[in-house]
Amino acid sequence: MSTTLDEICSLLDSAKIRYGRREDRIRTGFETDLYEDHEGDNCLHMAIWPEDDGETLRVQAYGTYLLPPAQFPEKLAAVQRTLNQINWETKTAHFEMDIQDGEIRISVDIPLEDAKLTERQLMRAVKMLPDLADRCHSAMRQALDDGIPLATHEELCLRFDTFMIERDKGLGER
Repeated sequence: MSTTLDEICSLLDSAKIRYGRREDRIRTGFETDLYEDHEGDNCLHMAIWPEDDGETLRVQAYGTYLLPPAQFPEKLAAVQRTLNQINWETKTAHFEMDIQDGEIRISVDIPLEDAKLTERQLMRAVKMLPDLADRCHSAMRQALDDGIPLATHEELCLRFDTFMIERDKGLGER
């Protein structure tokens, strides 16, 4: 089985989600706690549409962030490293970056193949993106604004171990 825009709209109606429908996709937005869009609003804008003749559902938060091409040399490595670390730690959803224009999006693809899309699957996908945007906002802003990448788990452990060793040295000197 595959899905259609009509079926997706029906599920959104059932879940009481407000949306707008264009010819090939559905647009909606969700309030966020930390994430701010490019206008400073706490809102994540999303598009939903079927792909592959309806066998895949795509939910995408387009234009989530932007790395201006003029800042590529200074900040690209930090942004890509942060995106890679977030993707490594995240299930289902992932960040994508278009290096031509610097647009960064969050996407989730649900392979439906021969299954019917359910309201629960759809709601998990659309609610996952604002949650991920909130959880990653500080790290993304630090990479985009200051060129500081998100630390890996190993780096955090090493920093903590170094702190504890230095602290213990200081306790022994008393």
